[in-house]
This record gives sequence, C-alpha cells and structure tokens, in this order.
Amino acid sequence: MEIKKQTAIETEGVSRPERKSLLRAAPDNVKAPEAEDDSRKQRGQEAGDERQVGKNTRSKRNLGLRILFWLLRKSIVPALCIIAILGGMYIGYSMLGKRPGEDIFVWDTWKHMYDLIFADS
Repeated sequence: MEIKKQTAIETEGVSRPERKSLLRAAPDNVKAPEAEDDSRKQRGQEAGDERQVGKNTRSKRNLGLRILFWLLRKSIVPALCIIAILGGMYIGYSMLGKRPGEDIFVWDTWKHMYDLIFADS
C-alpha cells in the first residue's frame, strides 16, 4: 500500500506518457494503476467487439427462419397438450373401456360420446 502512495506522489506533476514510461521502469512486483486501467479498457473493448459480432450474426439470421422458430416456440405447449389428450383418451378408451383403440380416431365415436354427455335426461 505504501508503494502505491509513494508512486502516486512521485508522479503527480508528470504527464501521462511520461508516467507510463516511468511506471514501465518500476520493479516487477509493483503494478501501475494506469496500466491496470488500460488493460481493463482493452479487455472491455475486445469483449465489446465480441458482443457486437454475436449481435450482428444473430440479426443476420433469415427472417423466415426467425418466424419459424418463433412459431415453433409458441406452439410447442399446445401441441404437447393435444398429444397428451389424445394419448389419455386412447388409453382410457382402449384399456378402461375395453374397446378397440382405433375407434378414437373415428368421428362417430366422438359424436356418440358428446351425445351421451350432453343428452337431455
């Protein structure tokens, strides 16, 4: 800590380029605060460049492909619900009802079930 204070006091009236040359001549175990700031800025710029490259490649994706992915993301839950309903009805109709499983795909079967449920009794 004392080394940093001493370095800061010694470089008070010195311009930035002169300060860099003085700090490069400093011992290896003492790092210059400006050198750390510069390296952080360079890493930030490199990271910013990488972020821009990633951002540009994403926006370059074909509009039709982006629309397709959006539709697939929005339709996956309803599609899974429909598959679950059909699977449950198939199992219920064929195993519990002891009927042939192919009958659930016949429109007359569903019409008959609707009439049984909503019949006036």
